[in-house]
Amino acid sequence: MLYFATLVGWYTATQSTTGDSAFPIQAYINFGTNLLLLGYLWWGWLQRKLKHLYLPIALIAATVGPIFSNLVYLAEPQEAAYLIIARSWLLFPILVVPLVLIAWQYGFLHVLAFIIFSIVVEVSALLPKINELNLDIVQALGTPILRGFAFGIVGDVIGQLIATQREQRQKLLRANVRLSQHANTLEQLATSRERNRLARELHDTLAHTLSGLTVSLEAIKIKLGVERKDIKALLDRSLENTRTGLTETRRAMKDLRSKQLEDLGLKIGIRNLANEAASRANFQLSFQFSESLPELSPDVEQCIYRIAQESLENIIRHANAQHVTLELTQNEDTLSLVVSDDGIGINAAAIGSNTVTLGLKGMRERAEMVGADLKISGQAGQGTTICLTMELT
Repeated sequence: MLYFATLVGWYTATQSTTGDSAFPIQAYINFGTNLLLLGYLWWGWLQRKLKHLYLPIALIAATVGPIFSNLVYLAEPQEAAYLIIARSWLLFPILVVPLVLIAWQYGFLHVLAFIIFSIVVEVSALLPKINELNLDIVQALGTPILRGFAFGIVGDVIGQLIATQREQRQKLLRANVRLSQHANTLEQLATSRERNRLARELHDTLAHTLSGLTVSLEAIKIKLGVERKDIKALLDRSLENTRTGLTETRRAMKDLRSKQLEDLGLKIGIRNLANEAASRANFQLSFQFSESLPELSPDVEQCIYRIAQESLENIIRHANAQHVTLELTQNEDTLSLVVSDDGIGINAAAIGSNTVTLGLKGMRERAEMVGADLKISGQAGQGTTICLTMELT
């Protein structure tokens, strides 16, 4: 619509002031070109088909059409210098629209190409018409150059505005990133405080209760003496369960206060976890870690760490394994954690059972929370393999 309004105004003003007979042809050419361009811009199918070529084609048409239509006056045998100058400047409001779009989308180098093209086409068309060099001819030849300087000023101003806008956008993006990091730090701090509070509560309640219960059971066992072996056997089992619960409670408190991931990183944290498990269960360890791992969010790191921890605990309790292998590797856009052992294995029916242990259920829930895939496989007497796989985004 801007093109249409410009052409109508141009045609009316020129017809009323100059009486130029060549101008109607030029106006019709421009009107037809811009009408086609308007249809092109409204046709959404072309945009979907041409994709990144859609805008360049429109800009080329909006530039080439008016420039070449302005050369219609060369068909006249003789042309007054003031008409040449007037036509050249009348192109300015028409060409400034694609100029602004080129400066905004592509930068000043493309603006410079736009200016050189408009000058070269018009000057090349004027040179063959020159019979003698005088002041009027010099003014006519200089008009495209002066118009080019005006285009350059407009393009440079637009380019600086766009550069300033992009710089402000980058600053805003960096500010958003810092704000996000600050919020993440506050969240981690709140989580750490809550974990420490839970650890204190466990220590002050459950751990003290289990310690007192152990002492009471030991006292009852001593008072019974050698008689009532059936009751003594029950007390031994109760003592064993109580001590196991106390040990697990202390381990849970230690895990709640653990900062290995924050202080040492994921690889060293898992390695230390595995070495501690190996010293407790007396099995051999093999590691296969990628030299460098991608940056992971705290939730993903915590998921990998906890699944490795639960896998090692299951090996200690149930597997009776002699050798354990841990793999933490990145393959293109995939990160994998594999924990395998050569122990007694796991029943395939139990893996898919609804009565699966809370440890395995917790591992699967952790994997689902970060969008990872957890697979557990094994056969009796051939060990167990736990594989955690996630897509990196």
